[in-house]
Amino acid sequence: MEKQNDGRRVRMTKMLLKSSLIEIMKTKSIHTISIKEICEGADVNRSTFYRHYDTQYDLYDDIIEDIAADIGAIHNDPAVKDYTTIEFLIKVLEYIESNRETFLVILSDNGKISLGEAFNRFTDRFIDRDAMSDVGLYVTQFIAAGLTSTLWTWLNRDIRRSPRELASLLYSIIMNGMGRAMKYSASVKEQLEKRNMNNQ
Repeated sequence: MEKQNDGRRVRMTKMLLKSSLIEIMKTKSIHTISIKEICEGADVNRSTFYRHYDTQYDLYDDIIEDIAADIGAIHNDPAVKDYTTIEFLIKVLEYIESNRETFLVILSDNGKISLGEAFNRFTDRFIDRDAMSDVGLYVTQFIAAGLTSTLWTWLNRDIRRSPRELASLLYSIIMNGMGRAMKYSASVKEQLEKRNMNNQ
């Protein structure tokens, strides 16, 4: 029972610290935020902070890890057949909208990494970049930048399309545009490999 209570206390402390950091980052870059500010916002001692994290960047990375775990859980949901399906996109957009304040901070210049980089880290789980030609890498970068900009615009609007409506639009763009581009990428890679074999 005591271990359970300790576990709850740790989770609560981390949640307070994360909430404090997100709140401060609405107006300040993570690079200018002190541990003292975070602790004051969370109403915890500095020694408590250092029990869990070394720097504000570690705390921020923990927030990103939470998001990655949540999206991973969506991907593993039995209702989602595969990460390329529209159901996956709808559920991810619903999750993003329900955590709007956090994502607005992450998408802003106040974050440590851009969402584009976070997107690339996530897609690395599903895409074999070594198997792509450079065209394929350009395509994934293009999609990452486009998604980042679209999410920022969507979340910043007071009246915005539903996650389902936006998912339908994005799915159409990604599957039609990206699908063709990836086929082209595979074709380019095959041509380069044939050329290299012929030159040997």
